[in-house]
Amino acid sequence: MPCFRARHYSTGEPLEITIQGGRIGSVNSLRTELSELESIALPLVSPSFFDLQVNGYGGQWFSDLSLTTGHIGQIASQLARFGIGQFLPAVVTNTTCAMHHSVRTISRAIEEMPWLGQQVAGIHLEGPWISSRDGARGAHPLHAIRSPDLDEFDSLQAASNGMIKLVTVAPELPGMNRFIRELVSRGIVVAMGHTAANADEIEAASDAGVTLATHLGNGLESRIHRHHNPLWPQLADDRLSCSLIVDGQHLPAAFVKTVIRAKTLDRVLLTCDISGWAGLPSGAYVSDWGGCDVLDSGKLVVSGQPEFLAGSHLGLGDCIATATVLGEIPLARAVDLATLQPRKLLHLTIPELSAGGLADLTIFQEPRMLSQKSHAELPILATMSQGQMVYQAEGFQLGSA
Repeated sequence: MPCFRARHYSTGEPLEITIQGGRIGSVNSLRTELSELESIALPLVSPSFFDLQVNGYGGQWFSDLSLTTGHIGQIASQLARFGIGQFLPAVVTNTTCAMHHSVRTISRAIEEMPWLGQQVAGIHLEGPWISSRDGARGAHPLHAIRSPDLDEFDSLQAASNGMIKLVTVAPELPGMNRFIRELVSRGIVVAMGHTAANADEIEAASDAGVTLATHLGNGLESRIHRHHNPLWPQLADDRLSCSLIVDGQHLPAAFVKTVIRAKTLDRVLLTCDISGWAGLPSGAYVSDWGGCDVLDSGKLVVSGQPEFLAGSHLGLGDCIATATVLGEIPLARAVDLATLQPRKLLHLTIPELSAGGLADLTIFQEPRMLSQKSHAELPILATMSQGQMVYQAEGFQLGSA
């Protein structure tokens, strides 16, 4: 029976964990067996990381017309290197034809590769029903932004075989409140983002059923009124959780700390919002829906300017580590923001580190600060999906019980 030793990410207790048939076979404390120094030397283990918003990786986007089922398997394998065991592919604003192709291909990939079904937990539709204003729309193509259309959503949901679980919209669009209520009635979690909405529009969207602010602090106009802007009402509304991209580039430390204090950790989630251009060398790149410059620092920006970001180049593990620094929160709580919180938002089963629980696990070392970087690093040793090793760092081996 495969086994490994690690410290519980939250309690620090040294454990020996066995894996049996896709589940945790047993969890035994090693507290009386190991010295304190031996315990501290062990890696940490948590439920596998869960990302609500993954755009692609290595030059391939979930939103490209060139997307194939093979690409999806390749992206999932790359994400496991960052500790991500479950995720939502983000299908972003594009033509109707392109978006249908994306959701159909994701659904077909799971049919062809059943192992993907545990890692791909649904689809995040980010657009096309968002703000057309510069800055607020971010890297989304202006020509493809449109008004809410329930028939279009139903068509996309049918093409995805029911896989769309999360939709990000701009509350200020005409007819949006009815649209939100209809999505909620279909079991969809609705978020607001890429928006220039005012306080009344944000309150009305929350009344209609919105429960999440997508990557709060990003997808905004670069110049906003000091009081009357989309940030304050989203921060003030206790019905809204929010996701944050804490990669050292999207948000300054003061903003991260302010959000955590206003929302409390119970209403904050982490996402890496990793870009399809992540993992590529510096240079200029073009996809089906836009262009990007990968700067020498790794920063990804919309082509031709240095300000509007085009996603992140960091994986979720490093965002967790960076959150401990910028947000000044304990590692265990930062891990919760990328494991428990997103699953809770989507009403999914939360893996427990106990006998009988699903063996969806991430094994990692303590965070490392990088002296010449704006972010911290979380070294990932292994990522496990239903007991199968989907990533294993060189030198890390399972034992046998």
